[in-house]
Amino acid sequence: MECIIQVFPDEYHLQTLETLLAACTQLMPTVDTKIVLTQLMDRLSNYAASSPDVLHEFLQVEAFVKLNNAIGKVIDTQIEMPIVGAMTLFVSLLTFALRVHPDRLDYVDQVLGACVVKLSSGPKLEDARAMKQVVALLSAPLEKYNDIVTALTLSNYPRVMDHLDDGTNKVMAMLTIQSIMKNNSCISTADKVEVLFELIKGLIKDLDGNATEELDEEDFQEEQNSVARLINMLDNEEPEEMLKIICVVRKHLMTGGTRRLLPFPRLFFLLSGWSGS
Repeated sequence: MECIIQVFPDEYHLQTLETLLAACTQLMPTVDTKIVLTQLMDRLSNYAASSPDVLHEFLQVEAFVKLNNAIGKVIDTQIEMPIVGAMTLFVSLLTFALRVHPDRLDYVDQVLGACVVKLSSGPKLEDARAMKQVVALLSAPLEKYNDIVTALTLSNYPRVMDHLDDGTNKVMAMLTIQSIMKNNSCISTADKVEVLFELIKGLIKDLDGNATEELDEEDFQEEQNSVARLINMLDNEEPEEMLKIICVVRKHLMTGGTRRLLPFPRLFFLLSGWSGS
């Protein structure tokens, strides 16, 4: 199967995609189907990225739907597949969706939802390699859209983050804030602020019972500075909506305890600026 994927041209793979995927789902359990499928999706993703003129070929054969169905079947039937294998397949499928269908957020959310189902069906995620793949999965939409607001519309995005351990959750939270600052993204509704602060809750309060005393002081201060800087990116010209935003932020910050007071001056500044406008 790997030889077929490597030797035949991309156009051939698209036109015979259904047959090829059917063969993949019927391979013997001893065959690493993950490698075959990831190579196929990576190759098709690169082909899609090569020119906008080829995208219609993917639409004609409903490539995403077929790949999504095949991957779901493989993961369901190969119960011995390690969790890192399933996560790797989801990363390749998401990369494919972002390159071929960047406007189809429902496809992106669908992949994230399948990831949630898989993670929820087993024990707590502890495999470092699988965790790395989950981070890659969550990072892909941020890198593609350069806009956290888009990620905030994905209902399954925070559900995937809930499966990260404390340390990795903080890494993703910091990446999220860095993306907002880098792209100068303004979060302008209370609903999106609510989702955002749920995403970065690892920086706001202790998770998994880990006390802040165990944290490196320099890292802890950087986390709190990041949250404080984030507050500057919340704005709405409508007083009623701005008040809702402030209330949401205050609610979340109040869960952080006495050590996490650094972001509060920014909140007070935001409140004074709003009330004086």
